[in-house]
Amino acid sequence: MNLLPVGLNVEGRPALVVGGGAVALRKIRMLGRCGAKVLVVSPEVRPEVRKMAAAGRIVWRRRRFSPATTARPGGPALVFACTDDPVINKRIERWAAARGLWVNRADTPKSALHVPAVAQLGGGLQVAIFSGGQSPGYVKYLRKRLERAIGSSVPEELRMLAHLRTLLKKTVDSPARRKRILTRLIETGALARLARRSPRDRKAALKKLAGGQT
Repeated sequence: MNLLPVGLNVEGRPALVVGGGAVALRKIRMLGRCGAKVLVVSPEVRPEVRKMAAAGRIVWRRRRFSPATTARPGGPALVFACTDDPVINKRIERWAAARGLWVNRADTPKSALHVPAVAQLGGGLQVAIFSGGQSPGYVKYLRKRLERAIGSSVPEELRMLAHLRTLLKKTVDSPARRKRILTRLIETGALARLARRSPRDRKAALKKLAGGQT
């Protein structure tokens, strides 16, 4: 299965999760971290979901899925079918697809919307890992392995690069020249070494680089 890896900005966007078990809980937490407005539809949910609803972090409708009452103006941008009944999940999938909605069905790897394992590497850096549904367990293993392998200096390195890019746009007119400076800093290992130095030394080095000096 060939998948298009994309990053969706769901901040403030409505998302529907049908189901209240362990799989649904993972989707709810993931959507919450991304700032989505989560609606959960399920007769019963896990205690963690109840607490989130009581705190106002999500909306929980305590009933079974019904297209007639779910299809409202300002409806979901994303749909997650996470019940333990394949027939219901298929029904949800068809309902969402008929409305042009992206839908993730928990019980099949052939959903239109795939949610990858995401390695959180610090500083806002994320790496998504797909296997096309072949082995979710192995994908999870790779995610943990990647998170352990990446050094703790990543957040500081990203901050320095972002700051330097801003400075270079003010001091170096040539985009190609700016790119060479940044590429050399990264590929020679100078960035990693700089991240280990004192804040004062880092500031001085970035100022020098911002003048186009390498």
